[in-house]
Amino acid sequence: MIIHFSILFVIMVVSLIWGPGIREKKLNSIYAETGEETFKSSIWPWLIIFGYIAFLAAMRTNMNDTSVYRASFDNLEGTWEEAIGIWQGDGKDKGFTFLASLFKLYVSDDYHMWFLFFAAIEAIALIYILRREAVSLWDACFFFFASTLYYNNFSMMRQWFAVVILFVASKFIADKKPIPYFIICILLAQIHTSALLFIIVYFLVQGEAWNKKQNIMIGIFALLMLFLQPLLSSMSSMLEDTTYDYVVNTMQSNSGSSVIRIFISAVPVVLAFINRKKVKGKMINVCVNMSLLNLMLNVLATFTSGLYIIRLATYTQMFNIILYPYLLNITLKEEEKRFIKPVFYVLYFAFYIYQMNHQGAFGYSSDVLGTFT
Repeated sequence: MIIHFSILFVIMVVSLIWGPGIREKKLNSIYAETGEETFKSSIWPWLIIFGYIAFLAAMRTNMNDTSVYRASFDNLEGTWEEAIGIWQGDGKDKGFTFLASLFKLYVSDDYHMWFLFFAAIEAIALIYILRREAVSLWDACFFFFASTLYYNNFSMMRQWFAVVILFVASKFIADKKPIPYFIICILLAQIHTSALLFIIVYFLVQGEAWNKKQNIMIGIFALLMLFLQPLLSSMSSMLEDTTYDYVVNTMQSNSGSSVIRIFISAVPVVLAFINRKKVKGKMINVCVNMSLLNLMLNVLATFTSGLYIIRLATYTQMFNIILYPYLLNITLKEEEKRFIKPVFYVLYFAFYIYQMNHQGAFGYSSDVLGTFT
């Protein structure tokens, strides 16, 4: 527990030092007569926070599926023959294994360095986008922590990399530049195939929030939920004896995601809808649309097996890191802030405690730093 709360401590200290100045200058930039958000905050507060998380991620030894990634890296030979053979083999997500083999050949055979390689790229990517888009250092980083998104640095290594890079690539969605975005999706699919699905998402989240397309999407989703079980039964029959049969069978099981996630994911959507006339900006509109999609995925995960859908929802949940600070600091009136902001902090901190205890995730193990319970 001490390692995890040390992250929150670092966020609090850094936010006390740099937070007020970043928030004031960001708000002044947004409210400027030009209407352009030109302020880019100092790199140092973000570097301290995300650099610390990256360091902890690199030093881990046995957390969740870390042992699997460690063993797969240790078992690689680190030769060009092996690297070429990876592309010729039948394995999935070949790009990840290919990179690991080349890393072991040219950089280091220490798995901590391999973990650091990915963690550092993810940290740089998050710093790049958040220092440009986040209105509040404290609100953005608190959500990143309390939503347990940060914990993905210690788990789901391949998919988390795809999640973070696609989060940064959302700038291409906001600027309506599909080609570079699609290329990134295809490249990331070599790391984790789920990234391919976000080629479709590009079209779903285009345009202003709460436009007709979004309303149609909500209607289609409502119908999907109504006919979910018959649809899954039909898919199960179609995919019987195929490699995807187990996915549908698992989705038909009763081990869905917690209903708490529905309420948690609904909060930014409700706030954005109530204050929809104050929601402005290309990136913010993308964030609202992604947040709506995140709510739908969480609902779907609750009524099917949560494993696959919740992992997809991680992609869309990321956009609340930008959306929440905007909603809390710009769209709310001063009297509303005095009530809603404390509720936000208490609600998410309670969720954090529940989620971490529920998953038994408070431990931290490292052959360098030691083991903490």
